[in-house]
Amino acid sequence: MTNQQTIAAYATGALGGLALILSQTDYSEYSIYTVASAAFTGIGYLWMKNRESIIDNIEDALEDAGIDADVDDLVDKVADSVKDVAEDTLEAAEDGKDLGEALKDAVEDEIEEETGAVVDLDELSNLTVAGLKHELKELNLPTTGRKAELIERLKNALEG
Repeated sequence: MTNQQTIAAYATGALGGLALILSQTDYSEYSIYTVASAAFTGIGYLWMKNRESIIDNIEDALEDAGIDADVDDLVDKVADSVKDVAEDTLEAAEDGKDLGEALKDAVEDEIEEETGAVVDLDELSNLTVAGLKHELKELNLPTTGRKAELIERLKNALEG
């Protein structure tokens, strides 16, 4: 285990413990932010610990499908986006915004920043089935299923 992984593991435990303590005090409103911080730290720890193995598995799967891609660069870009979303979400939540709304807005902003596409995840249900299938096809995702399944698949892809 590297020093970064050790620090992340200890930080996850410490933040989780702090959240438990805060939830039992007059400062309980801060426990949700601490839990979110612990979750993000824990995910970061798991990522650091398993990054190489995950990238190797993705590269193998892509090669099996006949796709040649620099997975390391793609993963770094995704990791940067996830970090940006996490930071923006926590900042907005600390400013009093609902955590779910803060996350949705952060994801929409990151999608717009990275792709130039303006996305309102709440508006996907207004698309026709043909429109949903078109968007899924653009993302190389399956286009079969009921409208609710198509919406869920597209939301999952956009929220990453």
